[in-house]
Amino acid sequence: MAHQMAKVKRRVRLSFLEPDEIGHADEAPRGDLSAATSSGRCLWTSNDEFSGVERLVAADGGAFGRHQGFSLGDIFDLPEGPGEEMDIEGLDVDGGYLWVVGSHSLTREKPKPGEHDPEAALERLTDIDFHANRHFLGRVPLVETAAGVFDLAAEIEADGTTMRRAACLKMGKKGGKLARLLGDDEHIGRFMSVPAKENGFDIEGIAVKGDRVFLGLRGPVLRGWAMLIELEVKEAKPGRLKPRKLAAAGRRYAKHLLDLGGLGIRELEFDGDALLILAGPTMDLDGPVALYRWPGCLEALEQTVVSRGSLELVSLLPYGCGTDHPEGMCWIDAPDGARELLVIYDSPADDRLHDDGRSIDADAFGWPDPAAGPGATAAEARSSRPSTGSRSGRTQG
Repeated sequence: MAHQMAKVKRRVRLSFLEPDEIGHADEAPRGDLSAATSSGRCLWTSNDEFSGVERLVAADGGAFGRHQGFSLGDIFDLPEGPGEEMDIEGLDVDGGYLWVVGSHSLTREKPKPGEHDPEAALERLTDIDFHANRHFLGRVPLVETAAGVFDLAAEIEADGTTMRRAACLKMGKKGGKLARLLGDDEHIGRFMSVPAKENGFDIEGIAVKGDRVFLGLRGPVLRGWAMLIELEVKEAKPGRLKPRKLAAAGRRYAKHLLDLGGLGIRELEFDGDALLILAGPTMDLDGPVALYRWPGCLEALEQTVVSRGSLELVSLLPYGCGTDHPEGMCWIDAPDGARELLVIYDSPADDRLHDDGRSIDADAFGWPDPAAGPGATAAEARSSRPSTGSRSGRTQG
């Protein structure tokens, strides 16, 4: 594949409600969009300052509107309550569920713009905060209310005998199950006390196939190697997910190291049996941003080192100076039925923002589907993807 800068095919308008119409927001969602996924005609997004997810529905002409917000505090008992942000950084849809993951990260205060008092600035930089709501990893059932339009439900009866319920990993005011699992890890543990954007532990993507959950880490990046965490989850009891113990890994998670040229992982999305990886800076700075493709992810061993030669560098993505940082991506159908990769941006440039104060433009990139052939629709591509993958023991690179 060519390694040139990707060209934007079209801009896609996303229109949200006013904050007082959403319920779990005190500002417009458009400014800090952090993740995206799709199901049917729905586009699901999140704002990392909120404790909920936003659903938009495709409209004529290729835009998305009919916004409805869903507070996750109405479904889950969040340790800091529904009013505190969750820093949602990853969304995915699989098996009739919307999957949601928080960053699990610490934050450091930063000097205020224009602050000239050194002591005040240094004092701010010593303030590191822990946020229990960020330690969320869970799923919520999708229920179809109209053709291609889905709501979230705490539980639904799937086929008369099986109940699908909202469930998450155990979390509390001192953190969550995943952070406790990783706290003693020889590669990750020491970074759990380092704030985000400083090469500290920071989840920024999720991709799910069956019971396999891949989590992409913005940090830490180890000597230029980015990291994926893989879990195999089960519903241990109503409302509670639990990672299974992986025999080959000898623990309840597996690590996959990927050579992304020193970049961290900012988003994940399946492309057939391959994993599409949005890679960007670990630190708080501009670019570069690249799209990689890992063809063998579903056949990987429980612990894998993936060399550059086993990855496909699809293209570079445009980014701005202090603005337009690619933050989330998902598949959508273009008005002509072709499959497109939608990319949303954090710190959006002014020319993306509409004068109504509620709408923002995302970018759509053309994308042929290797499984279903050129010009395949997103729905056809999704239907060609298996719900789970086998472990053949093939090493990468």
